[in-house]
Amino acid sequence: MIEIHAWITLRYDDYDTEEEYQRKFIAHFKQYLQANYDWLLQEDYCKLIVYNGLDCFSLHTQHNHKGKFYALKIFEWVAKEGKGSYGMLYFHDEEDDSLHNEFQVYVLKRGKLYKQADKFLSPYFSEVEKVYDDLNPPKD
Repeated sequence: MIEIHAWITLRYDDYDTEEEYQRKFIAHFKQYLQANYDWLLQEDYCKLIVYNGLDCFSLHTQHNHKGKFYALKIFEWVAKEGKGSYGMLYFHDEEDDSLHNEFQVYVLKRGKLYKQADKFLSPYFSEVEKVYDDLNPPKD
């Protein structure tokens, strides 16, 4: 299973607050989502909303299989097109043999996307879920 939790505060630039440019950037972002991931919008996996004057995008979902990893593609697009945007992509991929015991974290800020080590929920087995013990199985 793939578990995804992500949020982005969408800003066209990191120093100016020109409303016209911001509106154009948000319209461009909506067009990008509709052209590439319209099913996300139809299934309510994500939200694009304004909170207290800030344009925000959030994505929370679980999938049985990874397929194309669209969440990272969305973050890459925003990093390129909205240099003032910032946010976090947090996911766990139990199908990836090398990373199944770790959450993956990407931080978006100032036009760049950084992969970071997770300090909060990793290792998955011990921090989030117990390792199965044959001598002491669950009682459910």
